[in-house]
Amino acid sequence: MSLRVAPLVLLALAACFVDGASITDGNGPGTAAPQTTTAAVTSDMPESTGGPTTGAEPTTADTATTGSVTTSLDTGTTVAPPETCPCFGGDGPYCGQGVAVEAAAAGCEIAVLAGHEGDILHCEAGEWSLDAACEAGCEVTAPGEADACLLPVCDCFVKEAWCGSGAAAHGLTLDPPCTVPLVPEHNNDILGCDGETWIVKQECEKGCHEEMVGVPDSCNDDSDYKLPYACGDAFTCSQANFGSSHQGSQAYAWDFAMPRGTPVHAARGGTIAYLEVRSPNGSQCYDPPGLLEACHNKANFIGIKHADGTVALYMHLQEMKVQKGDVVQQGQLIALSGNSGYTSGPHLHFQLQNDCGIWFCSSVPVSFADAPGLAKNDKVTSGNCP
Repeated sequence: MSLRVAPLVLLALAACFVDGASITDGNGPGTAAPQTTTAAVTSDMPESTGGPTTGAEPTTADTATTGSVTTSLDTGTTVAPPETCPCFGGDGPYCGQGVAVEAAAAGCEIAVLAGHEGDILHCEAGEWSLDAACEAGCEVTAPGEADACLLPVCDCFVKEAWCGSGAAAHGLTLDPPCTVPLVPEHNNDILGCDGETWIVKQECEKGCHEEMVGVPDSCNDDSDYKLPYACGDAFTCSQANFGSSHQGSQAYAWDFAMPRGTPVHAARGGTIAYLEVRSPNGSQCYDPPGLLEACHNKANFIGIKHADGTVALYMHLQEMKVQKGDVVQQGQLIALSGNSGYTSGPHLHFQLQNDCGIWFCSSVPVSFADAPGLAKNDKVTSGNCP
């Protein structure tokens, strides 16, 4: 015989207690039974979905809301909503993330902020509005600086090889502008693509040389020579090897277009073996208006002889900063550039030659450690730093 008690019987007994019926339990007739704790009774019957509820529903304090003011019906207390935040530091622009932090600290609210924590907000006369939706989120900058949208990451656009710094600069010219990963950590290394992924193709121990767009960049090489002008200056190679006037003995010469008075620095250390001022200030060929036949062989020049017997020739100078016989170091100031001699405009003519016993000899090939692959129209920045 089953010892389980039918649920209906339990309900009936419970009703007797609720109705205050007399139960004889040792306390005498008509006396209410003392409260007892009854353990839960289990049943193998299906659980009823429509039966009485045995647990009490959780309750909340009753409130009434009128407009934007909330009133508690239990206490009658009126609770005002948070005030709208003022403009924290002018009109903006503000990154939503930063605004959220400021609002929380000040205990105020900004209605337009909801859902726009990663966008740019604007505030004028205490009125907040959405200024720009940011695809990649926004950046909170230092106080006093304008917050801005974060740029999306560029799809990898390198066909062969690109210096990190050059690739980053190119990304900012695209529509829309975008950022290149791996920089600035690899500004001076060669970047490339592995499918759609940006990779470091080559780490450059001596830095990276940027070519024109469309020409692969390369690492600086181990040449003993550096560009013959000041560290950090950038000038255009106006004529390269085998150019229109770089033929015969001048075939391996380089011309750099630069204003008169530009500092010229030693491409390699050595001794001032040749130095002549053939066109002093005020003479016809010191700064001619163009190519004059009378100015042939009238350029002011310096020739620096190196330890291996080669000589670097610097031509069309305006002013000398050294004397013949001086020993100079790589990167040392030696002269100011000019427009002296047979020249169509201000520039520096540089060529390397074997010492033939006179100031001008046949040129020989030379490359620059800070500008490997140099070509005409390249604007190259000097790495000729002391």
